Amino acid sequence: MGMSGRYVVVNDELVQSIQSGEVSVHDCQVDLDIDKMWQMLQFTLNGSLADGEPPLGYVVPLASQQYLGNYSDMDLFLINNKQVLEAYMALEQLTPDDVEARFNLEHMLAEGVYPVMEGWDEQETLQEIKQTIDQIQGLFQVTVENGNGIIFYVF
Repeated sequence: MGMSGRYVVVNDELVQSIQSGEVSVHDCQVDLDIDKMWQMLQFTLNGSLADGEPPLGYVVPLASQQYLGNYSDMDLFLINNKQVLEAYMALEQLTPDDVEARFNLEHMLAEGVYPVMEGWDEQETLQEIKQTIDQIQGLFQVTVENGNGIIFYVF
């Protein structure tokens, strides 16, 4: 158990239902749960714990521009279809070597990135980040094709 990053594919009607309180985000299908990888991925892609420049900043949307509000006792972040497309295209252009160049486990540890701890296997962690990027790319591709957006939250 812990702080798990979750992606929920949404259309405009579902977003409005969540905002009005008709629907709880807890009742929505989680389309991708990246578990505890959310902050490590954010830090790898953007070099920051929370903010990141678009379009890679949209991958783990934690910036104030994407903040939808606090609904169902959760801080929710929304990326619209155009932003999902931008993030997808940016991820498509990122090579495994690019990800490796951005990845620095020691820097994560020094900056207090959750849940990084002393003694973690660097190659295993890097591989998990690459696999998570692949999963997100797949979700973003389908989301773009269907004209939807994504709500992200940490639970």
